[in-house]
Amino acid sequence: MTSIVSIDIETTGLDENREAIIEIAAVKFNGRRVEDEFSTLINPGKAIPEFITGLTGIDNAMVRQAPRLIDIKQELLDFVGDAPILGHNVKFDIGFLRKAGLFPYHQTIDTYELASVLMPTASRYNLGSLGQQLNIPLPATHRALDDARVTQAAYVRLLDIAKELPLETLQEIVELSNFVDWDAGWAFEQALQARAKEGIKSKSTKSTSVPAPKPVSTKNDSSPIENNEKPIPLDPEEIASVLEYGGPFSQYFESYEHRPEQVDMLKAVANALSNGNHLLVEAGTGVGKSFAYLVPAAIFAVRNNTRVVVSTNTINLQDQLIKKDIPDLQAALSLDVRAAVLKGRSNYLCPRRLQFMRQHGPKDANEMRVLAKLIVWKLENDSGDRNELNLTGPIEREVWSRLSAEDDNCTTETCLGRMSGTCPFHRAKQAALGSHLLIVNHALLLSDVSTGSKVLPEYDYVIVDEAHHMENAVTSALSFRMTQNDLERMLKELGGSSAGLLGRLLTETHDALRPSDFGLLQQKAKHATDQAFRLEQITREFFNVLGDFISIQREGQPSSNYSWQLRIVPASRTLPGWDNVEIMWDQISETMGLLLKTLEEIYRALGDVYAEGHENVQDVMGNLGSLMRRMAEAEAASSGMMSKPSNDLIYWVEVNPRGERLSLNAAPLRVGPLVQEHLWHKKACVIMASATLTTHGEFRYLRNTLSADEVNTLALGSPFDYESSTLLYVANDMPEPNAQGYQQALDRAIISTAKATGGRMLVLFTSYAALKKTAQAITGPLGREDIFVFEQGEGASPNALLESFKSTERAVLLGTRSFWEGVDVPGDSLSVVVITKLPFGVPSDPIIAARSELYEDSFNEYYLPESILKFRQGFGRLIRSASDRGVVAILDRRVLTKQYGRLFLESLPQCTARQGATAGLAKMAGDWLGV
Repeated sequence: MTSIVSIDIETTGLDENREAIIEIAAVKFNGRRVEDEFSTLINPGKAIPEFITGLTGIDNAMVRQAPRLIDIKQELLDFVGDAPILGHNVKFDIGFLRKAGLFPYHQTIDTYELASVLMPTASRYNLGSLGQQLNIPLPATHRALDDARVTQAAYVRLLDIAKELPLETLQEIVELSNFVDWDAGWAFEQALQARAKEGIKSKSTKSTSVPAPKPVSTKNDSSPIENNEKPIPLDPEEIASVLEYGGPFSQYFESYEHRPEQVDMLKAVANALSNGNHLLVEAGTGVGKSFAYLVPAAIFAVRNNTRVVVSTNTINLQDQLIKKDIPDLQAALSLDVRAAVLKGRSNYLCPRRLQFMRQHGPKDANEMRVLAKLIVWKLENDSGDRNELNLTGPIEREVWSRLSAEDDNCTTETCLGRMSGTCPFHRAKQAALGSHLLIVNHALLLSDVSTGSKVLPEYDYVIVDEAHHMENAVTSALSFRMTQNDLERMLKELGGSSAGLLGRLLTETHDALRPSDFGLLQQKAKHATDQAFRLEQITREFFNVLGDFISIQREGQPSSNYSWQLRIVPASRTLPGWDNVEIMWDQISETMGLLLKTLEEIYRALGDVYAEGHENVQDVMGNLGSLMRRMAEAEAASSGMMSKPSNDLIYWVEVNPRGERLSLNAAPLRVGPLVQEHLWHKKACVIMASATLTTHGEFRYLRNTLSADEVNTLALGSPFDYESSTLLYVANDMPEPNAQGYQQALDRAIISTAKATGGRMLVLFTSYAALKKTAQAITGPLGREDIFVFEQGEGASPNALLESFKSTERAVLLGTRSFWEGVDVPGDSLSVVVITKLPFGVPSDPIIAARSELYEDSFNEYYLPESILKFRQGFGRLIRSASDRGVVAILDRRVLTKQYGRLFLESLPQCTARQGATAGLAKMAGDWLGV
């Protein structure tokens, strides 16, 4: 076997052109045997930033007498020899080393690439998490030798997993990797060679997945679902008996608890469905709202052979409903209710498009990684649902978009004809058509209502869970964003006579058309190529002119870590330079209109070819149709912003923090009228439920936001005893959030409290920049106490982060945005929630600024209610079951010093409340938790 050298470096920063190495380590190994190790600190010739010292434990004093990189260069070259170099995200390590003139031609291997393919559903791929998931008993500490050892051990484990793949899978991955330069290709070749030496024998793939849940009934052999104008009403008392002691639920569920609040909600839902009323219902944590609406909805749907749509905001709740709650309900009630989940087309893998990429090969290493990941994933997963796969970052998601079922040209007929019903989206749609209960997310629900019911099967009854998200969901569904990259990517996708879609369609039609007809098509493709080239040139000019306009507006303003936004209001259109922006956009609009006209002619010509039986053009037709739609939508939305503004939309231009990417944006000003038109007025019964719909005990704010003036309301408290279970600690000596010393006081409080409680902590931030500062300050100190810090950011999905946090005994999770809600960690894994700052919206945000103008007293009528709702959500992360016990710490003393502060505290359930010094939090938390 070949010796391999695992290398890891620590540096003063991420940029190889400006930063320097402070430590290098290497581990030489052959198979499972470690042959030698090399490790040294390096004098970088510059100061080590404080956060790097916090992360690694390496400070300036430690490297002062250390050798410079040039001094150990030869020793390192001799140690490595001509062995392949292994690293985790090896391009980072090898980038710094090659910058120093080392290892310019060595074979490189990346454990990140290998793990991404071989563990397609893993929660995270960073080195520490990978070590845990592979049961490697070594710590990844951000010290070079420790990390090089973990990387070596990870490679050995991953190679074992690769050798367990079916031989034909290994062969396919190796053959496909020959198309590109890929840092996992060499390792798969080694695995294939090892398998070939063993001879051909059957190998079972090892599954680390959770056993499949009880299948939900989706059979379609019953009578078709109908919409009844006069449904058979439910008797609320009869339905409520399901929840009584001695009833079906108490017999089915072990340690069943009867909750009066759950019964009240169930009766209200039964009445609303029976009488065709709308309902807003707030049900505190622990009420069991899922069953409170599922039981009456299921019985009502079965008795009337009708459909009830249940809409959720999160995938977690969808999974809980379809994999756990509904199967339990079917079993407990012996009820033949058919249920299905339907997601948007882009969530499903298209087997036809995957087959095409497997046949034609990947075009770069990113495409290769995703393709190999899907090939391995499909060995044990036939759902085709992207949410069961870890797609990391925008690049992998962009590759997925080219393989998803989001194909405008794919109809049920062509799908059945080409793929014989194996398409995951087709299967999901068929199940939806026969379902009594159809589970969707808010985005799909809104996509359906905004397209005139073209997405979902017909329904008259809808239950919206996690309804506090409704305003944001409507805003997202109807928002628009376009960057220069988006336009250029569409033009690159279109290509020209020898590349992209235009090149492909000429290849596909060459043998199908008469020479004269093919010549005409070639002419049209050449015409489209010329128009696209002109459009690309004008697009660059437009964004340069827009950039100049923005620079004038930003003049004299300090740089920031946040995106800079300029709301486009009538006054903006009179500013110097805006005329030039409009003139340039008019040129884009005109050229894009001409290009779309040419593409329409090409599309019609392809349709004629397809009609003559040449099915090979179907793929390219679908892709061209999708591209034309996206281009037309981009042109219409941007033209609205530039020259035909609507009073119902908010417009703004955004510049990213580094100032090199501009985007055009639009969003609806009011969501209430849209919800009113498409839901309150059109559906027989709409029920909206959440744990947080009221502010200071009233529904007024939500009624106003969602135009729910005539809707019935019901507010139910929580059955949990918060006074016994929850310590609410308010630090009364913290500097205010923007005052000097706040950040240091915050970091000290988190470190000391995490040490006292052994981690088990969720820290909630209102901005990613603040989260990052704390992460840099606490990761090193807590790491030395064996407390792992998970931070939200680029890379792992929030769900994957949460799973990692749950499975790590001593951990702190830093979260923003999505972590204020939807986090469900019952038991001892989460015992402390820290709220670092009251979650007020940013007044300069264009959407917040525009909507605040709708109110006479914007602070009290808009900012404050929004913030209280989010604050209540954050508080609700702690106590998730009756046996939970924990601490909520508020490190923003404005709840004590500002007049509005009491409204936040009064919006919470009655807890054991204490005020005290920040330094006293750690001891009090430890005492409360008994640790």
